[in-house]
Amino acid sequence: MKRHSKDTRRRGIVSVVVLIVLMLITAMVAQYARRALGDRRQMRVEMQHQQAIQLAAAGLLRAKNKVAADAEFQTETWQLPAGVIHQTNTATVEITVQAGRVTVVARYPANKEHPIKVTKTADIAE
Repeated sequence: MKRHSKDTRRRGIVSVVVLIVLMLITAMVAQYARRALGDRRQMRVEMQHQQAIQLAAAGLLRAKNKVAADAEFQTETWQLPAGVIHQTNTATVEITVQAGRVTVVARYPANKEHPIKVTKTADIAE
């Protein structure tokens, strides 16, 4: 039987340590990548929510202008195609006027399965 020298054992231990360190680094990088992707998704959702809020506010202003131009104005579905706000996202703003109150429902991005929906209501006189 051949006996392993100290150098051979030492090289084996160093190889095992290097493999463990590489595995730890890989796990840390994978965790960082997962977190970065999650943060990116969250930022996109927050941006879309802010856009829906702005669309609802624009819908209120649009309704007030329409009522000022035509006292009989009651309803409109304002469609914003892709390219107006974003390259691929569309938006829909539903405006309803009843008894001196306007209700606006903004959906963004309207072409996605679960758009963000923001509803605002105000008196026409405001």
